[in-house]
Amino acid sequence: MRPIYRPPALHYGEPVDDYLVDRVLLAVEQIPLGRVAAYGDIARLVGTSPRRVGTIMRLYAHDVPWWRVVGSSGDPGGRLLDHCRPHWSDEGIAVKPNGLGCRMAHYRADQVALEHAYRKALDAVLAAASTPLPFIGRPAAEALASVGITSLERVIEHSEAELLALHGLGPKAIRRVADELDRLGWAWSLRRSTR
Repeated sequence: MRPIYRPPALHYGEPVDDYLVDRVLLAVEQIPLGRVAAYGDIARLVGTSPRRVGTIMRLYAHDVPWWRVVGSSGDPGGRLLDHCRPHWSDEGIAVKPNGLGCRMAHYRADQVALEHAYRKALDAVLAAASTPLPFIGRPAAEALASVGITSLERVIEHSEAELLALHGLGPKAIRRVADELDRLGWAWSLRRSTR
């Protein structure tokens, strides 16, 4: 994964962990040329909130195609449209007649293809570097492995509730995982369980 410049910054609300920043920026890099995605689209991919994506974009997105991330109505917000126009013009993205952004119906990236590209890129990153799970016992480790979780990077792709629902993974193992995530400054996914 490319080195990321981390400017000293004030964070509003909860602190943003480095791994979440990397996942958001990785997702943004997967938006195809000439397409846009909403903050909420990126948030759903990485398991966080649209506001958190906005904060990350504001603080860290200078090395990724930031102009491809817009509000749900296609508006980049604030004074960003003037900065987006040259990039949009180069990529064939037209500004709406009201002059506030682009038409999401015409330029929104295909969500299935975007998720596929993100998961593929994330798999490549995780294959190259992973943080081992803390000692949680064989039944808990096997429960996580049964759903493809073999490193802490994979753990935070899921919510705590999703993991607690796995047979063999109890509160003690979850506490050990949570302690290790806290030690690293990482956070659980906010994604809701589908079970």
